[in-house]
Amino acid sequence: MSEDRMPQPPDHTAPLHAVRPALPPHPDDAAGFARVLRRRDFRFLWGAQCGSQLAQNFIQFALLVVVYALTGLTTAVAAVAVAFTFPGVLLSAPAGVYADRHDKRSLMMLTNLLRAVLLVLIPVSQLIPFLQHQAWPLLIITFLFSSVGQVFAPAEAASIPSLVSREQIQGAMSLFMTTVIFTLMLGSVLAPVCLILFGDLVPFYIAAGLFALAALSCWRIRAPLRAVGRGTGAQSHVLQEFQDGIGILRRGPALRWGMIQLGLALVMVFTIYALGAPYLQKVLHRSPNDISIVLVPAMVGLVAMAGILGQHLITLSRRSLSVVAFITTGVCLVAMGVLPPILQDIGQTGLLIPAVVFLALAFGCALGAILIPSFTVLQEGTTEESRGRIFGGVFTVINASIALPLLVFGGAVDLFHSVTGVVDVFGALVIFGGLSFRFIFWSRLTVLDHPAPADATSGGATSSP
Repeated sequence: MSEDRMPQPPDHTAPLHAVRPALPPHPDDAAGFARVLRRRDFRFLWGAQCGSQLAQNFIQFALLVVVYALTGLTTAVAAVAVAFTFPGVLLSAPAGVYADRHDKRSLMMLTNLLRAVLLVLIPVSQLIPFLQHQAWPLLIITFLFSSVGQVFAPAEAASIPSLVSREQIQGAMSLFMTTVIFTLMLGSVLAPVCLILFGDLVPFYIAAGLFALAALSCWRIRAPLRAVGRGTGAQSHVLQEFQDGIGILRRGPALRWGMIQLGLALVMVFTIYALGAPYLQKVLHRSPNDISIVLVPAMVGLVAMAGILGQHLITLSRRSLSVVAFITTGVCLVAMGVLPPILQDIGQTGLLIPAVVFLALAFGCALGAILIPSFTVLQEGTTEESRGRIFGGVFTVINASIALPLLVFGGAVDLFHSVTGVVDVFGALVIFGGLSFRFIFWSRLTVLDHPAPADATSGGATSSP
């Protein structure tokens, strides 16, 4: 043979399924976004992700603004956020197992089409006199919409190793995470612009069209994405697999702390979403459609921190970084509550918007310093065999933990009629959390910097007693 390697299949772009033996490195398997996007089927999967996530983020921001305009209640805005997250409490664990057992390509097409139909029902409902100017139909449709989306997410993530080589999985996941951040930022910008230009109903048709395009992109995938190589986990009961994942988390302290910090970070994200519209209207005296004033700088800060961490420009340990990040986010939140009255009292209201933009930027940077290392710890501490069950457990707990503070802080604004007071209290709680990590749990957080190997963490759950 003329080449110094084992014979390869003639089509080097073929997917590398988990049940196939690993192949020696090949130039087509090089890392990097450009190399990954050369793979046709992965390109269509990524296109489906772009369309579906942009539509989902776009419609989430639009619903927050529309519901607040209909009701004027922060509790109703919080209820929208809960309707987005609560289905994950019920469905995250079984959805991951279900996706592993069925044709992922068909599941992704069907869920995107169903979400498109559900979104069209929102403007249609406004044509019915009994439902006009009512928020509750939007909450019901949002709940159904989110429930369907719980099936798409694990099917999409589980398809990645089937469409790229093993050497490209990290690059593919990096591209997907980058897309998540940018679609979140883009959705926060486009939603209020569309609401201003086209009114309250057209954005739902736009989002439905994006989901239809995502379904078409899934249909163009040629590679079979059916469940392969059913093992003992796929043959066991869904509840048993979920319990196995919880058992792995219980025996892995690094995974537990990674999950706790990830959950707290997401609680902050969704609480800010819930408080964003009333903060703009009652504190900044701007329209709720101007929510991008706060969200865009925060997303820019998060993306910037992702780049800084990716280049290893920060030398702090993970536990030190988490402490600094939690305290910084808390300080930013307290400043957002304290600063507006101070500037108004001294007659410097012109500095209010620039100050809030700066604080939102710093908040986004600190948030990224929590989210990204937390995800990294969870990835490092899991194996391919245990990852689905673990993340099913993780997101079940996270979605449950998000719902309560949304309702509590949203209700507090309506009860006490003080957005700045609620923001200050929330920020103080975040600072207290950061100080607790430093002075109470500091020794336990050592595991974040030295997580146990994946096989050691999950081994107890993957073998019989």
